[in-house]
Amino acid sequence: MDINEATAKAIAAERSAAGLTIKELSEKSGVPERTLIRMLKNERDIKVTQIAQLAEVFGINPHELIEEAEKFIARAARNEARERESQITDDLIDRIATHPEDYDMAANKDPNARLEAETPDD
Repeated sequence: MDINEATAKAIAAERSAAGLTIKELSEKSGVPERTLIRMLKNERDIKVTQIAQLAEVFGINPHELIEEAEKFIARAARNEARERESQITDDLIDRIATHPEDYDMAANKDPNARLEAETPDD
């Protein structure tokens, strides 16, 4: 996630919390409605002056929108890391299941493993 996308999410969250429609936010901030829509869809870069105009409507400082955007970026990075870890774990489990003999595991060294495999479960 880049800073524009994250800032758009922060603006959207503030707009929702303020209970404003896009049209109302546009009228109060002076940012044209079409521009605001494109910003929120991450179709255009967000200018610093626009951040300032929007922050004023929300009753916050412009840097607070950027700080919220940074939280979105950090959260997205954590989620991506979790997904990578999960994929690595899944891949390793698949490899071990396919070729258990290639791994030095206690189950491979169990002298009773063959006997247990041959004994039917009751």
